[in-house]
Amino acid sequence: MPRTNNEEDLINQLYVLMQPTRLKIVKLLKETKEPLYIEQIAERIKEDRRSVSFHLAALAESGFVEGEYKIIQPATENPSIGRGGKFYKLTPNVDAVLQKLDSILK
Repeated sequence: MPRTNNEEDLINQLYVLMQPTRLKIVKLLKETKEPLYIEQIAERIKEDRRSVSFHLAALAESGFVEGEYKIIQPATENPSIGRGGKFYKLTPNVDAVLQKLDSILK
C-alpha cells in the first residue's frame, strides 16, 4: 500500500526529531519550560557546543524550535563588553507531530 503525503511528512518529521542529540535537546527544552541558549543546552546534555548548534539549526529548519536573541551579560561602561545569545524554545509543532504518531499507533 503506497504512503500518503501526510505519512511521508510525518516520517520525515520523526526522522528529524528522533536523532539522539536532537531528542536530548527536545527533552531538555520540554523539561525546563524556558528558553535556553546554546552553551546552557550543550552543558546540560553533555554535548559539544558546535554539535548542539548544528542540531538546533536542523530543528529550527523543521519548525521544531525557534530562537530569540537576548542579552546574557549586559555591557558595563564599555558597550563592546556586553554579551548576547540566541535563546531557543520549542514550538507547538513538536507536540503536534507526537500527537499524530500517537493517533496512528492507537
